[in-house]
Amino acid sequence: MKRTLPGLFVMLLVLAGCAAPPATPGGSPSAEPGSIEHPTGSDAILVVRYEGGMIPVQFQVTSAPNLVLLGDGRVIMQGAQTLEYPGPALPAFIERTLTEEGIQLVLDAIEQTNLFTADLDIRAAQNMISDASDTVFELNAGGNEVVVRAFALGMLDPSMGTPPGASSREMEAYRALTELNDALTTLDTWLPAEAWVAEGWQPYAARAFRLYVADVTGQPIDGGDLPGQVREWPTDDDPAAFGEVQEGFGDGTRCGVATGDAGETWLAELNAASQNTLWTTDGDNRFRVQPRPLLPHEEPDCPDPFAA
Repeated sequence: MKRTLPGLFVMLLVLAGCAAPPATPGGSPSAEPGSIEHPTGSDAILVVRYEGGMIPVQFQVTSAPNLVLLGDGRVIMQGAQTLEYPGPALPAFIERTLTEEGIQLVLDAIEQTNLFTADLDIRAAQNMISDASDTVFELNAGGNEVVVRAFALGMLDPSMGTPPGASSREMEAYRALTELNDALTTLDTWLPAEAWVAEGWQPYAARAFRLYVADVTGQPIDGGDLPGQVREWPTDDDPAAFGEVQEGFGDGTRCGVATGDAGETWLAELNAASQNTLWTTDGDNRFRVQPRPLLPHEEPDCPDPFAA
């Protein structure tokens, strides 16, 4: 009989309150730890990210995954973002670590959707909604690497019926992925306490960054020339020759990676900066830096955002 995610959430909440063994959807016994094979260490088991949509390339390349589950159980996700302007230079990330039991419960919830057996592309909303992004799930578990993507996930109400050009099967998959995405962003509301190594989410501080550097000498500074808005370039390299030119930007923007000691320096520097901060080496030439924190599973490089 087909099992659904809501059954998982209700069962887990009841069991957590009764301190009974955890269960999977439909009330059957939970998988034993290690029953679903997955990567270990800092390799990613699951990545959930957004892709595409009508947003400028500058925002696309600095957009980080919404959630990452690593082989060692660490869950890194985007935390609450400030509404102030200008906001911090770095987005807020939080982390918490799952036990192996917790990893298996998450993998079991994914498995119960029956949607991660092969690559899948759900476009059910494309005739109703335009200019939206795809939600992309990248799963590496059970010996398979699968990419499932859904256009405009969460923006289409399945109760309104099947939209033109879509099938009832697509809508069922769309509904299941919406529920899964909601569940993944609220793990601590349905996973039992024993699924976590320790209580509470903690701030996550990246130690490596892609830095997109643009020469903005002579351009007006957003918000005016405020105190502390122009800072000294913190490392020994030349911002005018930093990294490699990104042709797709069309404005001379360069991208390079800061790791090791340079990554630590930029972490402190960016934590002291805002979205409007500029950097200089001589007081005259000014450079804007758009940082993209690198998560533990990501390569320290600057991929071409326009590559097929």
